Amino acid sequence: MITAYTQTPTEINETTLNQNPDWINVIEPEREEVDQLIEQFNVPEDFLRDPLDSEESARIEYDDETGYSLIIIDLPVVNSSNLKVLSFITQPLGIIIGNKRMFTVCDTDNEFLENFARFDSEINLKYRSQFALNILLTIANHYNRNLRLLNKSRLRIEKRLKNNVTNKQLYNLMEVEKSLVYFLAALKGNDNIIKKLFRLPAMHRYEEDEELLEDLVIENNQAIETTELYTNILESITTSYSSLLSNEMNNTMKTLTLFTVFLTLPTLVFSFFGMNVPLPIDDHSYVSWLIIIGVSLILVTIVGTLLWKKRKF
Repeated sequence: MITAYTQTPTEINETTLNQNPDWINVIEPEREEVDQLIEQFNVPEDFLRDPLDSEESARIEYDDETGYSLIIIDLPVVNSSNLKVLSFITQPLGIIIGNKRMFTVCDTDNEFLENFARFDSEINLKYRSQFALNILLTIANHYNRNLRLLNKSRLRIEKRLKNNVTNKQLYNLMEVEKSLVYFLAALKGNDNIIKKLFRLPAMHRYEEDEELLEDLVIENNQAIETTELYTNILESITTSYSSLLSNEMNNTMKTLTLFTVFLTLPTLVFSFFGMNVPLPIDDHSYVSWLIIIGVSLILVTIVGTLLWKKRKF
């Protein structure tokens, strides 16, 4: 889908590709749509196709022939493949600047870009560097907001784990940890992009942008530090529950072993007298049977006392 926008003195309006748009938003495009943009606006093909690759890493690039600059940055997206617990993945977003216009390219639908056109009256598409900084700042804010949601999800899972440790809850905790791993890798890549941002010929640094850039750096660093903190907390929790499960397994095996020992002792006594061995008094007297039971109980008592002294119970 391709949506074109133009800047008027008071607002941002939707327009067509033939009306010399200031901003073209490309979301989940068809092959024919990409070919149309390449032909009509002379955009390098890899600039349009690379952001559509989910494995593409964050980077900046400049094309001398066409004068276009490319910024690829990762943004957080809800993981739709797992709806049982809140989790996220990261998806590349391409920002192409050059020839007095700007393109945003992404293979995942996202509302925040549409909100720029609908609700943000302070955005001016003519100031492309400022617009790019606003997009990056919004992405950094999304990371911080989603980190708070992940932490709330972690606290809920941890509360359930205190009551009952189940595989389901551990899998949910693993999904949260996986989201944090994605976030940390993406945020560090984005941090490198922010540091190199104004090396691009299409990005002009103005005094008005200094505060915006400062906010961007602060928000991104905060997201990195928060992600690292939550990752360390999760690693600690995972290690603790792993030790807890191991300890419970050891206790279970210990209990089963003790039962086996106590059941084996009477079996040995009864087996001994069952191999054609004369009974203590008379083969036909019930007193002999009581003596055999007494011997078994004495052995069990002796072994139980020894184990008790060694604190095996």
